[in-house]
Amino acid sequence: MKRNREILKGLVAIEGIDGAGTTTLARNLADLLAESGQNVVRGCEPTDGPIGRIIREGLSGRLPLAPESMALLFAADRREHLFGPDGISSAAADGYYITDRYLFSSLAYQSLDCSWEWVNELNSPYPLPEYLIYLGLPVDEAMRRISGRDEQDIFETESLQQRVADIYERSIEAYAGSEMRVLTLDSRRTPGDISSAAAEFVLSE
Repeated sequence: MKRNREILKGLVAIEGIDGAGTTTLARNLADLLAESGQNVVRGCEPTDGPIGRIIREGLSGRLPLAPESMALLFAADRREHLFGPDGISSAAADGYYITDRYLFSSLAYQSLDCSWEWVNELNSPYPLPEYLIYLGLPVDEAMRRISGRDEQDIFETESLQQRVADIYERSIEAYAGSEMRVLTLDSRRTPGDISSAAAEFVLSE
């Protein structure tokens, strides 16, 4: 495995199990960085593009897809996210691009039913983020948070989320020797505390 793979400067990836608050942090962090005078663009995976819409149908269970197909779709959606019009690679060159989920979500979720090594190889053409922020959260608290959602996806069960958390840990450790900077935060802290810590991490040299 290549631990020295390319690092995309300016890319901030926010990761965590369902209910960890990745979307909230992405929004709050973008606001804080913009307030400090930085150029900031925010996105998410799956994207809102045509491939991302197919993925969302699969996640909802409305469109049954084989696990390998989901992994391939996520990889294709990531390529569009990175290199499509107004994608990550162009936006990050002028400042920061904050993405709510990225490579490590594929490693954690698609490896539930596929080989971790295969999923990692499938995504090997894609760079690591310069900054990886992982929101840690006990699974029982995650399930409490997502229980009130109008719609839950196919991965939102306690047993699967525990496995996802374990694979996240393995995946981040696998790239410990890279130049990617990693910050782990306790998602039970207040949103303000979390976003302030994340902004300090990104802006510190």
